[in-house]
Amino acid sequence: MDRAGIIVSLVVVAMALGFLATGGTGVPADIPVTLERTTEPIKEVSKETSEKIQELSKSGTEAIEKVTDKTKQAAKEVKEIGEEVKEYTTSKLPSRLVSIPAGTSVPGCEDVDKCYDPSTVIIFKGGEIIWRNDDSSAHTVSSGNIVNGPDNLFDSGLILSDETFSHKFEKVGKYDYFCMIHPWAKASVIVK
Repeated sequence: MDRAGIIVSLVVVAMALGFLATGGTGVPADIPVTLERTTEPIKEVSKETSEKIQELSKSGTEAIEKVTDKTKQAAKEVKEIGEEVKEYTTSKLPSRLVSIPAGTSVPGCEDVDKCYDPSTVIIFKGGEIIWRNDDSSAHTVSSGNIVNGPDNLFDSGLILSDETFSHKFEKVGKYDYFCMIHPWAKASVIVK
């Protein structure tokens, strides 16, 4: 079983145990629904018993925190693996669409890595990327980066709103690109 299968199995088992522990209601089955009032005094416990109870409580809390952290980590890894699988699956398509989303002309899209969506595209040699300008402002798709400038491998010129530009990638490698008008907008194409 590969890493993704192990993680998915762990998440499923953790969820099943949680479901069983709560009887499927979200509330643990062994917790009484009502509490009865009693007038009996609480018996005193020895200091040794009290310390043991505190020790067990602390170790139980630590164990729960560890399981919670591991479950969150496993869920995050499963999500990342799912996104990677999706990207590899769609990379086999002969062409891929990249959107230049509305609002890209205003700084801020770089904070969430969505100036081009998706910001990293994987395709195979001979595949084509089609960029569509979904913004109201004109943009460019220029190979290179803002520090070193364009490297002239491909350049769209101005892409007006609702227009497209496409480029076919014939060589394996990583191709960075950016918008010459809005330099915070940058992304890349990985050709396998």
